[in-house]
Amino acid sequence: MSVIGAGVSPLGTGQSRAGDAASAAAEAVTEALAGRVPAAGDLVVVFPTFDQDPYAVLSAAEAAAGEATLVGCSSYASFTTAEHVEAGCVAVYIPAHGASIGVAAEEPLGADIAGASRRATEAARARAGTRHPHSVLMVLSDGLAGDQREVLRGAYAVAGAMVPIIGGAAAEPLRMEQTYQLAEGRVLHNGVVAVWFNSPSPLGVATEHGWRPTGESMIVTRAEGNVIHEIDGRPAREAYLEMRGCDPRDHAGMAFAGLVMDRPLGLPNASGRFDVRHILDCTPEGGLVMFGYVSDYSVVQIMESDFEELIDAAGRATAAAVGQLAGPPRGALVFSCTARTALFGDRVDTEAKAVSSALAGAPAGGFFTYGEFARVTGSSGFHNATVAVLAF
Repeated sequence: MSVIGAGVSPLGTGQSRAGDAASAAAEAVTEALAGRVPAAGDLVVVFPTFDQDPYAVLSAAEAAAGEATLVGCSSYASFTTAEHVEAGCVAVYIPAHGASIGVAAEEPLGADIAGASRRATEAARARAGTRHPHSVLMVLSDGLAGDQREVLRGAYAVAGAMVPIIGGAAAEPLRMEQTYQLAEGRVLHNGVVAVWFNSPSPLGVATEHGWRPTGESMIVTRAEGNVIHEIDGRPAREAYLEMRGCDPRDHAGMAFAGLVMDRPLGLPNASGRFDVRHILDCTPEGGLVMFGYVSDYSVVQIMESDFEELIDAAGRATAAAVGQLAGPPRGALVFSCTARTALFGDRVDTEAKAVSSALAGAPAGGFFTYGEFARVTGSSGFHNATVAVLAF
């Protein structure tokens, strides 16, 4: 459990590796509360690993959270600044501290992802009210719903250019079968959760990835939605594997997403940097199924990184988010991509330590996602292979 000094409504974090889903959720929330009694305006966020029964998690977490509003989603793995949890549950307690918080959820996403996201955001904003000057929207989505940029597009239609957007896409153990989200007393399997914060003081949103381009630039010659069919006029899977020097026969039996996790694709952006796009799967015809939309004639490069660069990026993102606050941080929510774990290996807890250092010891909790939302400027803001931070 982690909290910071009294009198500043600190965030609290808790974690549990209990084998029983209800026990894991109850223990994590109880530890996050650390004896405090949550008020009706407070928020509790839970990140159970996918193996935890969502209905048992929801029931136990809501009971432990008392009057606080509960939201959450499934994870590949979860973490606090104190501990990494591969199987169990993490909870983050966020006292309102004068803010008003509105929550809403929509399902199914179906063929109208943007519409569902827009409706959830509209309802969350209405429930939060309009009485404070600093707003942030947090979004938790089904990580297997398709083009996650549509989630952001629907949210942006409501939030507009002045409201930062942060969050993550729910994950599971790379089986590419199903994720779940928790909100409004419900378990959703193809949904989106919107959490609107209206705060009397600034909140901080920032993201970094730490990846760099390698090899030659390639051109997407045929794409549709979130599927790249051809690169340089060839089947995309073939061109990608050849460029990275990988023989798929050396990885027989490994899920394709696991095989390519350490080498996402990068798209150069207007700022001279790269937006990273992680590969979700491949099609029988040799296309690449992406976590985000990639259009025809996009320039792409394979991206690479190493342990130190990724850890440094986590520290920079956290420091940038903290720098937007009006005072010392109360804590943070962290959304880190599952793809990053391929380079962390058995040092996966080091990223949370870098976050903690940038927070000057304030608590943080989060999960490894299937994509991150972090929009401060412009209408874009869906990321892969990054770490996104919401500082309070």
